Amino acid sequence: MLDAFKTTDELKRARPALAILPIGATEQHSRHLPLCTDTLIAEAVARGVAERLNAWCLPALPFSISHMHRGKIGSVSLRNDTLMRVIHDLAASVRHEGFRAFALVNFHGGNQILPSVVQDLNLDFPDLDTVAVFSPWEGAARIFPSDRCLHHANEFEVSCLLHLAPHLVRRREIRDQKATFGADWLRYAPFPRLNRLTHTGTPSRGTAAQGKRAFALMVAHTARTIRESLRHARRLRRGVR
Repeated sequence: MLDAFKTTDELKRARPALAILPIGATEQHSRHLPLCTDTLIAEAVARGVAERLNAWCLPALPFSISHMHRGKIGSVSLRNDTLMRVIHDLAASVRHEGFRAFALVNFHGGNQILPSVVQDLNLDFPDLDTVAVFSPWEGAARIFPSDRCLHHANEFEVSCLLHLAPHLVRRREIRDQKATFGADWLRYAPFPRLNRLTHTGTPSRGTAAQGKRAFALMVAHTARTIRESLRHARRLRRGVR
């Protein structure tokens, strides 16, 4: 596994061409999941993908766009332009060190600026193929079809944490949420104004078995998406014939 626990000499000998950046968040996840939920899942998925693709997995970026959770202590956020600059600097750095491809693995639905980030990086660094998987959870949609629109401390995320870090799930604090609303609402008001429990769905239904299956599906989906995106990017670099 190529990650930040390796030495620079070990990484040099492995000579990976692809660097993967997991992107999480630090934000409230109701009473039953920790603030680092998105970051934990992002890094776990990215590490699984890195093993499949012989890539270097950077440490997860634990801060991103979490304005929609303001008003709940422990939630911290970057502005959209700050996140853009941070990722731009990281891309410039891996490019300088000889990587030829850069992949973002995002696990926070609030990071809607990321498609523009990828577009700008491919403009600014034409010799660094930059791709992204914006919604790895789509790989697990067959398990959680009713929760496809908005995941936040729901059955899906509880299942993932029960698989990855069960000691972090406060099972006695779990309450199911009856209120429903769309992700678009969060552009106008934070979670605490939309519902009292500040999460979605029926987290009580989450199981470790579901989480294990979802995790395997997400890793496979994300690895496949990165591989296909890089193939298309490289073909297009050569010009359409």
